Formats: sequence, C-alpha cells, structure tokens
Amino acid sequence: MTHRERLMKAVKGEWLDRPCAAFWGPHYNLEEANARDLAYATIANQQAYGWDFIKVMESGMYFPEAFGQELPENFTEDMQSWVNVEKFIVNHGKDWLKLKPLEVKGNKIFEKNVEVIKRIADYFQGDVPILPTVFSPVSMAGEMVGGFFDEAKIVSMIEYDTKEVEYGLAVIEETLINLMNAYIDAGADGFFFGFQNGLNAKLGWDAFMEFEHAGSERVINAVKNRTWFNMAHLCNGRFDKEENTKFIEGCLDLPFDAFNYSNTWTDLMPSFADIRKKTDKVLVGGIKHSAMPLGRISWNSPKNNDFSGKDRGEIKERLRARIDTAIEEAGNKLVISGGCGCFEPHRFCIFDEVMEEVAEERAKMHRTEN
Repeated sequence: MTHRERLMKAVKGEWLDRPCAAFWGPHYNLEEANARDLAYATIANQQAYGWDFIKVMESGMYFPEAFGQELPENFTEDMQSWVNVEKFIVNHGKDWLKLKPLEVKGNKIFEKNVEVIKRIADYFQGDVPILPTVFSPVSMAGEMVGGFFDEAKIVSMIEYDTKEVEYGLAVIEETLINLMNAYIDAGADGFFFGFQNGLNAKLGWDAFMEFEHAGSERVINAVKNRTWFNMAHLCNGRFDKEENTKFIEGCLDLPFDAFNYSNTWTDLMPSFADIRKKTDKVLVGGIKHSAMPLGRISWNSPKNNDFSGKDRGEIKERLRARIDTAIEEAGNKLVISGGCGCFEPHRFCIFDEVMEEVAEERAKMHRTEN
C-alpha cells in the first residue's frame, strides 16, 4: 500500500497490511525562516523514515507573527519561537479592535508557509498525505496575549473584555480560513489542528464551549469539504485525569477525522479503550513520547519515553507491547504515533523493525485465511 492508501483505509476502518504510523519533529528552528530550507528538511525527514503522513513543522508562532508579533531571529537549533516572544501584539482589551483579517497574498509569513506546502506536495505528487499545522482560534488568541507561560491573561480577557475578544476571535477565524484554503490550493490533504487543553480547562467548561469549541467547529467546517484527513491534536492537559478526560471528550463531536492525545500517560489521560467507546474516528498515539522540551536523547528514563534506555531488546519489547495494546484498543482506525512531537532518529530503526514484524504476521494470517 502507498502511504495515502493506507491512511485512507484507516479512516474507513478497513484491513491494513500494517497499522499506519507517523511521528513529527523536530522543529527546524534554523530552517523555518526560509521556504526552500524548511521544505528540504521536511522532505529529507520523510525520505528517511517513510511516515504515513507528514505533519509539517512550521514555526509554532507563525500565525501571531503574521499579525506583527515580534520574535527574535533563531540563530541556534535550540531556539524556539514560542518561548522567545519579544513583544506580544495584544496587551489590552482595546488592542483586539485594532486587528483586521489578513489575506494570504501580500503577507510574507503566510506566503512563505504556503510555498513550503507546495514544494512538499510537488515533490511527493500525492503519495504522502500532507498536513500543515494550524492552531485553534483560542490557542492563537492566547499566544497573541501572553503565550503558553501566561495563559491567565487570555482567560481574564475573555471574562472581562468579552466583546473585544469576540471581535478578535472573529478576525482570527476569518484569517485562519483564508490561510487554510491557500494551503489546500497548494496541495494540503488536511490539517494538524492544535488545541491547548490545559488552556481549555483554565477557561472552564462554559467558556470552552462558547469560544473554543464553537469557533473551531466553524473553522474546520469551512474547509472540511475540501479535505479528507483533519486531525485534532489535544495537547497539554492538567494534572487531573478526570478533568483531562472531560475536555478530550468535549472535542470528540467536532468534525475531525482523527484525534491525537497522550494516551500512554495513564495517570493523567484516558486510554484508547475508554475513548473508543465515545468515538469511531481514527485515534492517533500509542507510544509514550518524551515529556522533556527537547527529548532527542534516549538515555533518560523509560518512564518518560518509550525509546529510552541502553538495551535494544528491551526497547523493542516495549514498543511491540505498546503497538499491540494500541491495536487492541483502537482497532484499524489507528495511527501509531507519539502523543505529541517525538524525534528519536537513532531509535526509529527499532520501531521500523517492529512494524515490519507486525506486517509479516498480518500477511501470514491473511494468506492462511484465504
């Protein structure tokens, strides 16, 4: 099967030669400033590992930056735009009223990112599904105000500057739809749509439903008929399993084809078996990714990362157990992945070996049945 065929069959819940698999990362902090460089790095990563879809790793702050948010130029691989904002674009409630919807044409940030998608799509010619990264309207509003490290600001503004924030979210939604349509024109098959569920919990249920849920539904419905694989990434929950489960389940009726979250963080998140009872959509995860900000090394504790450790055999057994559990709990509507970004290139060969063995076992079983 081609990558596209395999993922399409997963969406339908049909028999697969092996489960779909995709990991994403790292952020290309040096390359992201140039369309050619970022496309080259993304293509090289896909050639190396052969994932069943490409989650394109644009700068996590490109959307606020397109509105004028000030960021430093990255000059090392470890610099990440989302932790280095120099000036937020919204500092008072009235600042929302200064924003105007953006068109893609004429905006250098958006034009660069659309060019990245076109270069990747032109290279793979439809063989590999391509998912640009976008974020929910409330997530982007939060990044324009105080970022991940000061989410209390957007929560406070929604409560006390409600009308101004409503205007700002309408601007974000319109701009986001413009951008997503441009991505589709460039060759995107769907979207990696990021939510900050920790922020959703801070908003509270009523505000979540009114602002985050409703706004995200409008955005994805605006492009749904032009795409075939849209994945909700439900990231950064709270240290409370009941609360995390509530907000994950609160997203399941949104019109996405797949849902990704850290199901292996069993003390904090519901299992795939639990969520499978609530939805028949594709579930994405099954492998414990590193909880470290830059977890690219494999010597840290296996408690934090399924690729960790010195013993290759133990790593292989751990990965196989994870994959078997994910298959048992999610069925064919499954993509084996991390709960978030995971880049362990020196250990992906072990993962590939396990997946080859799963494919061989399925082929043997298929021959026996026929």
